[in-house]
Amino acid sequence: MARTVTETDRAIIRLLQRNARSSYAELSRATGIPESTVRRRMDRLQQRGVIEFAMLADPSRLGYDLRAMIGLKVELRQLEEIAQTLRGMNEVTFAAFLTGNFDIIIQVVVRSQEALVEFLTQRLSPIAGVRSSETFVMPYIIKPTTAWVLPEAEGGVIDEAPDLDDEGTVVAMPAVNGEAPPRRRRGRPRRVAAS
Repeated sequence: MARTVTETDRAIIRLLQRNARSSYAELSRATGIPESTVRRRMDRLQQRGVIEFAMLADPSRLGYDLRAMIGLKVELRQLEEIAQTLRGMNEVTFAAFLTGNFDIIIQVVVRSQEALVEFLTQRLSPIAGVRSSETFVMPYIIKPTTAWVLPEAEGGVIDEAPDLDDEGTVVAMPAVNGEAPPRRRRGRPRRVAAS
């Protein structure tokens, strides 16, 4: 069974979300754990699919000035075929099945209004199973989806597992109300003399 994500893992994730170009040495200094441990933890998080690395480009600085959300009403029997078609369209930067007035919502990035009209009429409307669409142009992004940062633990609730080393030994327990419990000692327990 895979280990749960520990508070140390979460600290590394938060640091990477703030600066994905942080080196292992910088992450080591910020967390107080050895660089080799940071590297192992990051490898483990990546292998388990908890984190992934990608380069993000700003479309508007590359000449793609128009972003739009498009709500689609579709034949649900054809959902998977429609989803597969949308995945293959370079203009589509996000797509999700949802509940409510629309069955699917997509975000598209194109160069101009003319390019949006061409996308709607030549690329989107011919897809079998798409019954109707409604387009919402986004002239201003208030907060991008990439701005999300893993929150700190709140209200003294521990939803974390203890930090373990590679052999499974507890090396640190999660903090409660901002106070870390004392670190557990390794080795045999100390004997206490009877009085």
